[in-house]
Amino acid sequence: MEDASGLIARQYESWAYPPPFPDIKARLDTGYVQMGDPALYSAALWPEGRPRDRLRILVAGCGTVQAAVLAYTNPHCEVTGVDLSEASLAHERFLQDRHGLSNLRLYCGDLRDVAKIGRDFDFIISTGVLHHMTNPGAGLRALSETLAPNGVFVGMVYAATRRTGVYMIQDALRRMGVAADAAGVAFTREVLASLPQGHFVHRYLEVAGELQHDAALVDTFLNPQDRAYTVPQVFDFIESNGLAFQHWVEPSWYYPEGALAPGSALAERLLQLPLRDQWAAVEMLTASIATHVFMARPAALDPSIYLLDFNSDEAMGYAPLCAPGIQRTGPSHYQRGSIQMQLGPAEQALFENANGRRTLADLLSHPQLARLRDRDAFGRAVTAHLWKLGHLMVSKAPKHRS
Repeated sequence: MEDASGLIARQYESWAYPPPFPDIKARLDTGYVQMGDPALYSAALWPEGRPRDRLRILVAGCGTVQAAVLAYTNPHCEVTGVDLSEASLAHERFLQDRHGLSNLRLYCGDLRDVAKIGRDFDFIISTGVLHHMTNPGAGLRALSETLAPNGVFVGMVYAATRRTGVYMIQDALRRMGVAADAAGVAFTREVLASLPQGHFVHRYLEVAGELQHDAALVDTFLNPQDRAYTVPQVFDFIESNGLAFQHWVEPSWYYPEGALAPGSALAERLLQLPLRDQWAAVEMLTASIATHVFMARPAALDPSIYLLDFNSDEAMGYAPLCAPGIQRTGPSHYQRGSIQMQLGPAEQALFENANGRRTLADLLSHPQLARLRDRDAFGRAVTAHLWKLGHLMVSKAPKHRS
């Protein structure tokens, strides 16, 4: 039986993915953000402080645009992109030439062979790739072995609950022998249009706007191989392949405070559980997570270096920073993507001044906060809450005191 990598490579030669765009700046101007981009997420990736300015970045399974985008947004870093598809790499090279990305190197090959490049990396990102492999663990182990001792791995794998209907459609199309060609794409669109209203796939289609592109439709419904993970399976995947879980890139999907009605009996009961059980239960109760995007560190690294403890004495030295994409939509209202937030005056005073340079102790000296009776407890609670919702990133190492 042919290794799935050969089938996948042929698919992406015919259907380059993700759907390419011709200009990075124009795309970024529309609000496009690469989740986990070190240019935006360094405080979340390295709470203990970024290891160096000139990061060595690997994009494992870079597709048509991802490596070029990260080279563009991180111009002082060395970016390496690896992909099986020459068609995808051709567009990466087009973007490289268009934007003069001299800090980008591209290789055609299997991510399991990245050790042959002969270096380790401070930051490795692999999104939407490992779950297509015959043995995803072998791919993750190969990548973890090239991660620097204090490096960060950002991975994205499919999540099981919201994709339930996808696998039902995949099964039916395979039984009918539908091929990943133009006729197969047209037939798949007919199938989706004819489904009853209650079909499970509609839950996925609600968030799958990219399916207007044929390459995305092929990647979703006509892919020769993929698998999805539950929260516990994500932990097992990470920890059985040389890494340790750090946190979610979008934590609001997992915490009861963000994913469920705050203060409800259900949310309060879930909060009594250990964190991993909270996250697993939220996934099953909401069925709203389509992908798991996580940060992981080398298993040998002392976790106290990067884990946050808002109840510790150290917490007053943490430096909060507003997360990428925050928009102020009213006097006390904010929005980040589809997530809306309203803050009280004291909360707003802390949030508005969270710039990654001021520690929590500094922020609490604001006149609006200095009058609070128990301001330290207030500051810890608000910072932890907004961090769980993904609105704040929190660094242990302020850029500088102000």
